[in-house]
Amino acid sequence: MKKADVIVVGAGPSGLRTAARLARAGLDVRVHEKKPRVGAGIVCTGIVGREVFDDFGLDRGAVVAEMGTVRLVSPSGTELVYTHPRPFACVVDREKFDIGLAAAAEAAGATVACGGAVDDISVGPDGVEIAVRDAEGGVRRESAAVAVLATGVDFGLQKKLGLSAPREFLKGAQVECSFPGAGTTTLFFGRDVAPGAFAWSVPSGPGRARVGVLTHRDARACLRGLIERHLGGPGLREEGPVRSRPVAQGLLDRTFGDRVLAVGEAAGQTKTTTGGGISYGLACADLAAEAILECFDRSSFGPASLSGYERRWKGLLRKEILVGHTTRRMCARLSDGRIESLFQLARTDGIVPIIRATADFDRHSGLIFALLERLSFMSFFRDVRDRLGPFSAS
Repeated sequence: MKKADVIVVGAGPSGLRTAARLARAGLDVRVHEKKPRVGAGIVCTGIVGREVFDDFGLDRGAVVAEMGTVRLVSPSGTELVYTHPRPFACVVDREKFDIGLAAAAEAAGATVACGGAVDDISVGPDGVEIAVRDAEGGVRRESAAVAVLATGVDFGLQKKLGLSAPREFLKGAQVECSFPGAGTTTLFFGRDVAPGAFAWSVPSGPGRARVGVLTHRDARACLRGLIERHLGGPGLREEGPVRSRPVAQGLLDRTFGDRVLAVGEAAGQTKTTTGGGISYGLACADLAAEAILECFDRSSFGPASLSGYERRWKGLLRKEILVGHTTRRMCARLSDGRIESLFQLARTDGIVPIIRATADFDRHSGLIFALLERLSFMSFFRDVRDRLGPFSAS
């Protein structure tokens, strides 16, 4: 049986970042990814704040576009165009982005193995043991002192070990398209387009865009409707298959246990407003690595030794996750007529200056509270503000 210091299950950004940090500190780290290669078949819009590259020392080679202007479309077709004083986000090629993180992990000394699914995990007094099934059905076992679960929205291993799993999900679907006007970032709102959330078209290269929806209904059907009613026309061509996936919502109660912790989407570390989570996962990967290194310093890997990880990441993100979740759920109740009235209000009211002054791509609570205060003359938004009251001063 192979023995390592740390086994990481999942080769997405959070798992690879955790592996790189631990390997750089001298630990024997092995990453297992069930897909045939890092970055294969990812369903992600790939938008990250511009600061991510400097904050985490990442190469910008995966960037395919920068975002500074966003067009918003109401249920009846009213358009608002917002231009930020400077580009605020980047669109990345997720496969290249993840491959870069894998290269960094391997350069630090970690081993990244693809094509093997971790089917089982158990914890004993001397370590963690996993069962890895290869493409031919063969099973091998490996062990380590600690395991990191970076499995995205596959929560099977967490449930087996008594860690928390989300109770609520949205549904996402996305397809690559080419069409005239693909270079403009556009967000679509309305119950007829994406009930419960929103839809998008985000540039992914010259003449190309990632077109997708986030909803609590049938995401594939909503995506088809979006393309036919809003983007269809001469020159539109779908460049690949429609891919779909669930998007977890809400704050998880327990993301650590005996010799194990979860990180990234597996720990619910995602933006509950938009469903994104690359930057959250990277930040929490650093916290996970720090907690594990402390365990090795003390030669203690029990729940008490790993509990600091959860305190730290929730101290960083708890407010953002809960404020975003509550606001999105309540705003999902808005009728198309109410959404339309907000568009009309934004054209004449001082909402755009509020966005310009308070918008933060990765932290939305400041903008949410500022907008709720400005819109508190409407009873619905006053109710949302009041419900979020305990968070406004934190």
